[in-house]
Amino acid sequence: MQDFDFEQFFQAETGLKLKKDVALSDYSSFKIGGLARYFIEVTSTDQLIKAVSAVSSRRFPFYLIGGGYNLLFDDIGFNGLIIRNKALAINFLPERGLLEIDSGSDLQQVVRFAISKGLKGLEFLAGIPGTVGGAIYGNAGAFGQSIGERVSEVLIFSRDRRLITLKQSELGFGYRFSNLKKDHQVVLKAFLAVEPGDKSEIERQVKDYLEQRERKHPPRSVACAGSYFKNPVLSDGQKVAAGLLLEKSGARGMQVGGAAVYHGHCNFIINLGGATARDVKELAHRLQEMVHQKFGLWLEEEVIFVPADASML
Repeated sequence: MQDFDFEQFFQAETGLKLKKDVALSDYSSFKIGGLARYFIEVTSTDQLIKAVSAVSSRRFPFYLIGGGYNLLFDDIGFNGLIIRNKALAINFLPERGLLEIDSGSDLQQVVRFAISKGLKGLEFLAGIPGTVGGAIYGNAGAFGQSIGERVSEVLIFSRDRRLITLKQSELGFGYRFSNLKKDHQVVLKAFLAVEPGDKSEIERQVKDYLEQRERKHPPRSVACAGSYFKNPVLSDGQKVAAGLLLEKSGARGMQVGGAAVYHGHCNFIINLGGATARDVKELAHRLQEMVHQKFGLWLEEEVIFVPADASML
C-alpha cells in the first residue's frame, strides 16, 4: 500500500490525522531513536480502538507506546505506525473497591488520585515512570510488590478486534511479565483494588518510597530507560539484585560511545548525549558477558528494544 493510500485510508476509518517522519527520540526517556514513518497520539480509549482496528484490518505494522519508558527505539526508526496512548481517565468505584483507569494514565497521576481519596494499596508505585497500560503489560513493581497483585481485571482489545475482559487469574503475571506482553494484547482499561486508609499515613509511605528511589535512581533529567536488566531468579527461587552482580563484575564506569553505566547504580544505562541504540546494545552485551564470566548467570534485559520492523500484529 502506498503512503498516500494508507494516510487516506486511516483518516477515513478513524477521523484521525497521521503525522509523518516523527523523531522517536522525542518520545523516549532514553532520548534515542530514528524517525517513525507514521505517528498518532490518541487521547481516549475510543480513539485507541479505532486506530488499532484500522491498522490491524490492513495488517499494517504498528507499535503502541505510553510514556516512552523501558523502551529502546532503533536508530533507523520505525517502518510502520507508532500509536502513543494518552487516554487519561481515573474513576473510583466504591461499591467494588476498585479504581477504573484508562491505560494511558500516568502512574503518578494514579498515586496522586489515590492519595486525594484516602485510598491505600498503590503506594509502592510512587516514582515509577510510565503509564498504567505499560506497567500492567510488564508487571511493574518496586519494594517487593508488583502491580499485578492489585489487578482485579483488565479490558483489552484483542488481536482479532474484540473487547474482552480478563480476570487477574487469566493474565499470567510473573516477575516483570504478563501474558499480555507475550501475546501483544492492547490494554484499554485496568481495574485496581484499593482500600480505605489514613490519608496522612498514605502520604508518609509515598514520601518514604520516593526518598528511597531518589537515593539510588538517576534523576528525571538523566536520559535512561529505567532498570536495564531484570533481577535474576536462582534455581531455589531466590532473587539476586542485578545491580549488585554488575557492580561486583566491574561494571561501574563502563562506557560505549555516548552510553554509560550510571555512577549511582550499575543497573542503569544512561545516555550521556548523542548515544545510539547500537551503543546501548553493545554496552549491555558487554555487561552481560562480564556477569556471566564471573557468576555464570546471563542477565535478561528488562528494557525492550523496538527494531524498525517490529509489529504488535
